[in-house]
Amino acid sequence: MKKKAIVRVLQLCLFAGGVLFLMSSCRTTEPQAVITNGDDGYYQNMVYTPLVREQIRESFKSVRRIQSNVIYKTYQFYLDDMPRESEIPNLELENIAAETTIDNHSTAGTGIVLSVRSRGVAILSASHTVTFADTIYHYSSEPAPEGNRYLEAISIKESLNQFIYADNDIVFMEMAVNDPRRDLAIMKTVSSHQGTGLRPLALRPGDSDELDWTDIIYAVGYPRGVQMVTQGTASRSEHPIRSIVLDISINRGFSGGAVFAVRNDGSGLEWVGMITSAMGEQDVFLVPEEIPGEEYNPDIPYTGDMFVKTKPRIYYGITNAVDIKRVREFINENREKIDELGLRVPVI
Repeated sequence: MKKKAIVRVLQLCLFAGGVLFLMSSCRTTEPQAVITNGDDGYYQNMVYTPLVREQIRESFKSVRRIQSNVIYKTYQFYLDDMPRESEIPNLELENIAAETTIDNHSTAGTGIVLSVRSRGVAILSASHTVTFADTIYHYSSEPAPEGNRYLEAISIKESLNQFIYADNDIVFMEMAVNDPRRDLAIMKTVSSHQGTGLRPLALRPGDSDELDWTDIIYAVGYPRGVQMVTQGTASRSEHPIRSIVLDISINRGFSGGAVFAVRNDGSGLEWVGMITSAMGEQDVFLVPEEIPGEEYNPDIPYTGDMFVKTKPRIYYGITNAVDIKRVREFINENREKIDELGLRVPVI
């Protein structure tokens, strides 16, 4: 009997899931970790609430996927007769180009609905996601004074279509207010948004100054066009714009996504920032010329032309965010223009 009793007590100690039984048979000299649910910060660094799940689900009615499709016409010049940048306004590009091509570019991102009015919907996003240059200069490597360099090619924007994905529909939009320095922009819908299900973000803005090291954050957006939520911890940065750094992995399309933190008073999530970028660098490499309809055969030596290309390489896990204070400053500085457009963005 005594042997069976000892075995039973040992089982209780092993399978108690961390609960400490004050039994002499379970005594140990190992130090015991004490875990509490208390958190005296402004935001939580541990989350155990179904409220957060529901708030995330509801936020996707306001955090939407956005798309931009732009077409550029590129004029390629003869290498022995390249024009200078200062000459371009006075030239007929069709007459001097060695070749012209049409290039289609498509970018995806995330937008946060700020207000829904009869005159349009206001959508906050990252400036770099929705901004496209009217003219792109492809400079020659030959030395020349700044502003008067030789051009190998020039690309002119022919058309731009931008839209936000709504419920079973798309709604076209255009630029309303842009701030490249802060990497913030507000888009305005230009097609009917009635019955699309778009609605302003209901979560209240928080105070990003109170966001502390190790506080839990949630980021919602559309990396690679996929509706997604990810969780991480916050770090602080001394950067004047990107003052929040997150340990989350993002892909293209997450820029413009909302960042939420969990308030420590039980009220759930607050909006504390917006994702803008991940850290990375440009890789430079050689590629063969593209020959339509032909595949590369590794058994046959390649003898065609080679070209230099660049490709961004992302440092996954180091993600930058603009805090809600900068978003508030951006809106307040452009309040007059926003009101003139009839968007009536509320004070955040």
